[in-house]
Amino acid sequence: MTDLVVHLDELAKVPLAQNNVRHLVSDLPSLHVVLVVNGPAVASLATPAWTAFLTALPQVQVEACHHALDSQRLTPAQLPTGVHVVAAGVVRIVELQAQGFLYLKP
Repeated sequence: MTDLVVHLDELAKVPLAQNNVRHLVSDLPSLHVVLVVNGPAVASLATPAWTAFLTALPQVQVEACHHALDSQRLTPAQLPTGVHVVAAGVVRIVELQAQGFLYLKP
């Protein structure tokens, strides 16, 4: 199995990142995907688009940066079920890469 961290930090790239992950999981069913959302893109997590994404792809781990949530004035309670909050998105990405995860930034 291959491990992949997808880094999403731009609001405009949310649809692209979601489509990339959909295609990756479809074509590589054994792929383990962690989608780390930070920066302005974290605001998108409070929209219905993520609820549908999480429902369709429960095997994808979506993580939100706590610092980005604070900067966007969002709380973890505003996120859809299934989104995990991490202390710092960039730290999480570094940790995953140290564990051998490949990196993709749409």
